Amino acid sequence: MRNLINNRPTNTNNQLATNPSLNTNFTNSFAVQGVAGADSFANGLRGGGNNPIFNILLNFLIEILKQLLEQINQAQKPEYRTADGSGNNLQNPDWGKQGSSLQRLSPKDSTREPGGSTEVNLPSTREVSNAVSAQTESTANRKGLSDIFWMWGQFLDHDLSLVHANTGTSIDIPVPAGDPYFDPKGTGTATIPLTRSNSSLDANGVAQQTNTLTAYIDGSMVYGSDKATADALRSFEGGKLRTSEGNLLPKNANGAFVAGDERSNENPALTSMHTIWMREHNRIAEELATKNPSWSDEKLYQEARRTVIAEIQAITYNEFLPNLLGEDALSKYKGYDPTVNAGINNEFAAAAFRFGHTMLSPTLLRLDDQGQEIAQGNVSLRDAFSKPGLVDQAGIEPFLRGGMSQTAQAFDPMVIDDVRNFLFGQPGSGGLDLVAINMQRGRDHGLAGYNDVRESLGLSRIESFDDPIWQGDFGQKLAQVYDSPDDVDLWVGGLAENYTGDSLAGETLTTILTKQFEDLRSGDRFWYENQFSGQQLKDLNKLTLSDVIQRNTTIQDVQDNAFLASNVHLQSSTAKTQAAEPAAPTARTMAPARMMAIEPAQPEVTTPDLEQIRTLQEALAKGLLG
Repeated sequence: MRNLINNRPTNTNNQLATNPSLNTNFTNSFAVQGVAGADSFANGLRGGGNNPIFNILLNFLIEILKQLLEQINQAQKPEYRTADGSGNNLQNPDWGKQGSSLQRLSPKDSTREPGGSTEVNLPSTREVSNAVSAQTESTANRKGLSDIFWMWGQFLDHDLSLVHANTGTSIDIPVPAGDPYFDPKGTGTATIPLTRSNSSLDANGVAQQTNTLTAYIDGSMVYGSDKATADALRSFEGGKLRTSEGNLLPKNANGAFVAGDERSNENPALTSMHTIWMREHNRIAEELATKNPSWSDEKLYQEARRTVIAEIQAITYNEFLPNLLGEDALSKYKGYDPTVNAGINNEFAAAAFRFGHTMLSPTLLRLDDQGQEIAQGNVSLRDAFSKPGLVDQAGIEPFLRGGMSQTAQAFDPMVIDDVRNFLFGQPGSGGLDLVAINMQRGRDHGLAGYNDVRESLGLSRIESFDDPIWQGDFGQKLAQVYDSPDDVDLWVGGLAENYTGDSLAGETLTTILTKQFEDLRSGDRFWYENQFSGQQLKDLNKLTLSDVIQRNTTIQDVQDNAFLASNVHLQSSTAKTQAAEPAAPTARTMAPARMMAIEPAQPEVTTPDLEQIRTLQEALAKGLLG
């Protein structure tokens, strides 16, 4: 028996050595054909041997080889992200998973929570809003960034965090007596309703807010943050996502659009952004199916999803963040670091990344290919909330053209009345103030004060409202409502700082944003620069948002950089006016954007849209608007 065993490998090796074609068959069978190739090769050997013991041993070895080949095949199969973000970090599979707690850069300050010993001596956040954030003139950001910039910021934000607020515990915001919008009769009892965020206790028994999304930049606003949502969005044919008439997002029974994030109907500009990425997924799936006709629906879906996520990451880091923070703000990427938790920080979610609210424009432009207002007209932002029908009315192209043309507002604490004084009918009948809600939400989450956060970030404390760190006269405005810089809420304090370097933001918000986006990159095992290489990686790094808009809409001649305002609507308006009255241009045509009044001094009485009010109230109650 020992001789037979010893002789068998020799005989087999001799066959391989003396027969080159057999050697080639061996290589092809095992390296290319896998288990089936092993069987084919074994049958060839069996046909040439009459020794039963030899055949038994051969069968035994082939079975072992088949098991090894199967393990190799499994190891070589591409691994895809889970829908809920779990398993991204192999050592800590719950990091960044849906339902994880928000992290903190600065220790929680429970004294600043509603009713806390510090909070009771702080001004009402509505009072701060009135003193610091009231805006009656249009402004322009210093980089000439378009409305697409804040649209992308909102779209990206809805990939990263959402904290529901359906605890039933009220933290209503007191309204100053005589507030012309919310307490015109001077009762002194008016409030802006708000509910505490959902939270759970951490290992130390401290309540931490719960992120209902995956933390990673993983396209969850397109695909969902759980398998049930992901499956509901799929057609299960050709790897594609579901659509509705006109190649728009699918709809629910109420006629609202459905996407990976439940806020996709918040405004039609956001809906438009969701739509082009649904279309981009389906475009890629079609392309992959043509090249790989044997691929299953699952394979096509996952590969298209993997590419779309990579595109979103590339656009964010190669276009959006350089415009926001400056070209060299983020450190050079050094590869995946499993010690980095990519979870979202509370200071980022509840303060720093809410900077987009200050850049909102009061009007969503709807433009045709000539840069002129379409027949259905532009849309006031206050009239656009939760109005999916506006997308059905004229499609997504007019909103995207308008977004690329119009210059976004300045990066400062001032916010337009459409979201700061949004009335639910007549003055005094209630409404929302997004500025007050932002700061109240920060207190709800126990965010440390402005100076304590700065200290935690390694920055110096600001001792005076006369410090040159404050832009314009915002130091004096803050001094009207706060006793000390120590008392200032993080959101308003961060926005009131002078910009630093090439960043839109001051050093506090720049530091928070930089830290978060570096962690989101370093702590993601599936980061696109780890997943793609060669020409594919080069193509991703050359990709622009304009490219995605161009190939997924009917817009002709999309501008090279969607994030920089083209102002074609102003050029078109000027040309049209000059054609009609060449000798006398109107004042509106000639006036700089920052000097144009955008809101009357007193509340404008409008007929309330009851359905819109109901939707907004529900969104507020769930925490979807702050």
